Amino acid sequence: MNSLYRSVLRLFLQGKPVLPLLLSAVMLLFGCGTSDDWYYTEPQSQAVSIDDLNTGLPRVDIRTADEAPIVSRTTWLTDAQMTIYNADGTIDYQGTMSIRGRGNFTWELPKKPYALKLNKKGELLGMPRHKRWCLLSNWLDRTMMRNAVAFEISRGMSALEYTPRGKFVEVFINGKHQGNYYLCEHIKIDAQRVPVNEADPGIESGLGVTGGFLFEVDDHFDEPLRFMSPRASLPWQLKEPDDANSAQFDYVKQLVTNLEDALYDDRRFARRDFAQLMELSTFADWWIVHELTMNTEVRHPRSCFMYKDMDTAAGISKIKAGPVWDFDCWTFNPRHTNQFTAVSSMYYLRLFQDEQFRSIVKYRWQLAKDGGLLENVCRFIDVTEQQLILSDQINSRMWPITRVINPDTFLSFHDATKNLKAAFVGKYYWLDNAISDL
Repeated sequence: MNSLYRSVLRLFLQGKPVLPLLLSAVMLLFGCGTSDDWYYTEPQSQAVSIDDLNTGLPRVDIRTADEAPIVSRTTWLTDAQMTIYNADGTIDYQGTMSIRGRGNFTWELPKKPYALKLNKKGELLGMPRHKRWCLLSNWLDRTMMRNAVAFEISRGMSALEYTPRGKFVEVFINGKHQGNYYLCEHIKIDAQRVPVNEADPGIESGLGVTGGFLFEVDDHFDEPLRFMSPRASLPWQLKEPDDANSAQFDYVKQLVTNLEDALYDDRRFARRDFAQLMELSTFADWWIVHELTMNTEVRHPRSCFMYKDMDTAAGISKIKAGPVWDFDCWTFNPRHTNQFTAVSSMYYLRLFQDEQFRSIVKYRWQLAKDGGLLENVCRFIDVTEQQLILSDQINSRMWPITRVINPDTFLSFHDATKNLKAAFVGKYYWLDNAISDL
């Protein structure tokens, strides 16, 4: 709070508006700052051209047809042109694509995130070829790197087969600078992403109805193919294929029913029938990532992805947890370093009643420790901070954060990054002790 009041005083002495910060101070003082507290300001216009800007980051130049504004997250604007420049000014990619808004909660925020669909598969900034990409805005994140750090943690968990790749960039849309964005892979079934063979909606019998599938458990519950699970009342959605036939969708619903019966029927749980349906090492690693990031969003639940491949004549293909997604807010909070964050999410309260699952968690944690998880993530934070210093100087003026969610909202970029790193390190050591006591 002291840093907040100092910020108010500094702005007042400079003759700048202080109302947004004063409102935030009142919200903090009276315990507000929840998901329903709002205060907006217009973004500060920056007279920066794509030729003049040099923050050391790659630049993404998007031109929509007739310079049409991007106003919808459901309707694609086609025939847009995109050029990506490397930091040295050379062209990394040039092509035609479609663009629209993306996100649920984040689409309502001042700095908009976007979905990209290339007309032809393209390799962007060294990331494997694909058509589908995202531009994450990270408006609520003072460090701009919460998603990137969470993905780095995920890459340190070897059972998680895929973690989205991403690069920080400067974005221009129709010649106007939009600030710092995180250009990253959209979660899709693909040999270079979620590694299963997507089910063919044209197959209505046999093993072809059993996968591969990409699921999302999310209380936005906005996909066409969705259902509430029978015992845990979780909002399951079939993400891909999004045009699955009725036989495939019936298989998915029966699969989830069988999974929950195996978990919550005491006799089947004692026999560990659920272990025949779940790849438990992935569920252990997924849980560790969300504990280390202190991600409370999974309690809703939101952005909880899973997938499975097609069954074979030899047996059922197990459900795997991942990939991880969505860490820009309600994460890396120093107040959550001395407590469990994700243990009550999804199926984990039940899973932790199984002694063998607790042993798997201990084993997976030891592997991550031995692999240098702590050192690697701390190094990544330090390197990323240096990479983003110049970009932050512009982005923070363009997009002042006017909604209090993360605890570092009104800190300097350096102090916010230091706060994130301290939260991660604190939770790492607490979790090390907590896992040993499981």
